[in-house]
This record gives sequence, structure tokens and C-alpha cells, in this order.
Amino acid sequence: PFRNMQRTSDPSAVEISGEKFAEKTLLRNAACAGCPVGCIHLGFVREKFMEPNQYLYRQVSYDHEPIFAVGCMLAVTDPFAALDIMEEADKVGLDVMSAGVALAWATEASEKGLVSTAETVVPLRFGDAAAYQQAMWHLARGENEFYRLLASGTLRAAKRFGGEEFACVLGQEMAGYATGEVFFVSQALGLRHSHLDSGGYSFDQKHTEKDAAKAVDFLITDEASRCFLTAMVSCLFARGVYTEARLADCLKAVGYAGLAENIAAVSKRIQGERWRLRLATGYEPERVEIPRRFAEVVTWKGPIDGQYLSALKTEYSRRIRSLATEAAQTGGTDAETRKKRKEE
Repeated sequence: PFRNMQRTSDPSAVEISGEKFAEKTLLRNAACAGCPVGCIHLGFVREKFMEPNQYLYRQVSYDHEPIFAVGCMLAVTDPFAALDIMEEADKVGLDVMSAGVALAWATEASEKGLVSTAETVVPLRFGDAAAYQQAMWHLARGENEFYRLLASGTLRAAKRFGGEEFACVLGQEMAGYATGEVFFVSQALGLRHSHLDSGGYSFDQKHTEKDAAKAVDFLITDEASRCFLTAMVSCLFARGVYTEARLADCLKAVGYAGLAENIAAVSKRIQGERWRLRLATGYEPERVEIPRRFAEVVTWKGPIDGQYLSALKTEYSRRIRSLATEAAQTGGTDAETRKKRKEE
């Protein structure tokens, strides 16, 4: 996604590719304690703080999502400038993905005359990294009504100032994948409205057919496996390492043979309980709206198919309700069984 997803490709985007970041900014790789993957990338920003030649450098971690949010979405194509914006977001405690997407919307709203510097304080222009660094602070502090609304969600600001149709929000601010209908629906309706719920973006990249049932089958199956992995307190970046077979070996090694032999059933139970709770607290997947900007996207497969998008929403909503209903029925049976055992 580029320039608030006004387009999905740009010649200058190569300057903030992973390869360019590695070539220009990568200081070292790191890993969380005990992790065999080592996916953390630490970039550096060099800053001259005194003449003639006094410098310091700062370490800033980065990966695909922050690069998308403050690079592509804001049309900032200097990797060092992107790291500066990421660091500002970290300093003020903002989620860099949501903040970047929010500022991308604010920039387009400025271009369209819906807001002015009376709201944004600093002029927002795509590519202006220095302005975005300042805007991060205004957003974090809730400098005025505009930034207070924007800090509570891009759609809230859009409802007040206009521009809902180009707010890149799928339940919450979008993740960095303009891959197509399956991803858009998976984040919009997903449990956490996150790209981590299931690999809808992966399905888009590997399939050209428009079979809603097949796509939703993938989302449901993939989500279940991720439920178990996260319940094991594993990072999803390690899902290629911790396969079901390896997880079973790990569990057996520490005495949980019964759990190791029932991973699939436990995964589905966790998944169903999550959806049961989400629906019980008022969530209605059928009512989720996907802003018009997502229907205007052109992917590697061509323009977005509105009918396919609608079919996916309908099928995914139906399956979500089915999972929740099944969990509620199973939960009731389990509760009765536990009660009988207690009485005995």
C-alpha cells in the first residue's frame, strides 16, 4: 500500500525494501531469549550533534509492518527518515502501525481540503518525514480535538471531518498487505482485526480462483493452528519452526503426552471459545463495513472483485457464528459433566 493506499505500487518503493534497509541501515540482527529464529532487525540512525565531527547513533528496530506504516503509507522513501519516524512513535508510546495509517489518512484529508493546519498543526504532505515526526508528538499528546479523535481511531476522526471512504481501516488500522479480497475480509472480520489472526494475505498471493468457501476453510484452519501456538506462548514469526509435530515433541518431553496427542482438538476448542466470547460481548461480524478505498485497489490479480469480497464476508460471518455456537454447546456439556463429577 502506497500513499494511503491510493496505489499499490510505486517505483520509489524499492528504496525502502528489506534489501535496501539491510544494505544501508542494518546494524545487527537479534533474537528474543531462547528463540532460534532471530528475526529482530536493528537499524541505526547517525546524528551529528556538534561541530566539527561529533556524532552519535541510535538503534531502532524495524520489520515489514513499521516500514509499511511510516514508509509506504506516508510515501517516505528514505530508510533513515523512516527509522526516525519509527523512533518518534516508540518514544511517545504509539503503535507505529496504527499511527502511520492514521497520519496517512490525515495527509489525504489535508490534500482534499477536509482538514487544514488548524487541525493538523503542522502541514502534512506525503514524503515530508520531518512533519510526520512532529505529528507523532501531537497525536500522542492529543494536541487538539482533531488529534484526540485521531488517537482514538482513524474512523472516529473520519466520521467527524469526513473521508470515511478512504480510511484504511479493517476493524482497526490495516496491516501492510494490499494483497486482495481474502486478506481484507480476514482482518476486517478477524477476532483481533489483525493480520496475525490468519494468513489471508498468503492465500491471496497463492490463489487466483474465487472460491469463497475454500478461502474461508483456509482462514478457519490456519486460525486454529495459530490459536494453539499462541497459547504455547510462541511468537508467530516462529511458526515455521514450531510445527505441530515439534510442539508435540516438546509437550511430551515435559510430561504432557495427553495434550500432545490432542493438539488439533485443543486448537479448535480454543478457537471456538474465543469466538463464543467475542459474540457474547456484542460482536456482529455481518455489520462490519469495509471502506470504499479497499474496493478501489488493484492487486497483481487485477481490480478487486466486489462480488467476491461480499461472498467472503457472508461466508466468514456464517462460519464465525457456527464456531461460536458449537463452542457454546460443547461448553455447556462440559460444565454439566464437571458438575456431575463434583457431586459424585
